[in-house]
Amino acid sequence: MLLECHAAGTAITVREAQLLDLELDSQIASIKVSRTQGCIEVAPDHICQSAGVCKGSFWITCFAAVLDQVTPVSAGKKARGATVFDELINNRYLVDR
Repeated sequence: MLLECHAAGTAITVREAQLLDLELDSQIASIKVSRTQGCIEVAPDHICQSAGVCKGSFWITCFAAVLDQVTPVSAGKKARGATVFDELINNRYLVDR
């Protein structure tokens, strides 16, 4: 729902970003154990566009991209988008070519 609001132009508050960050951590953990989680579904085009990712991206990729925009990680730390990408590769949701 927060990503829907973000796509509609509503700013994400610090508190909401913290909630999204917790949700992202939960989703990253869940992709390691189940292939049926909702975060692995393809997000609607308007969500992908507002997150700044390619159309056809997973919801979890959109979560990470929005969080990287709203609350960037400190210098020297891996961006959430890169972390999610690595997890998707490691868990065979994406094929490394």
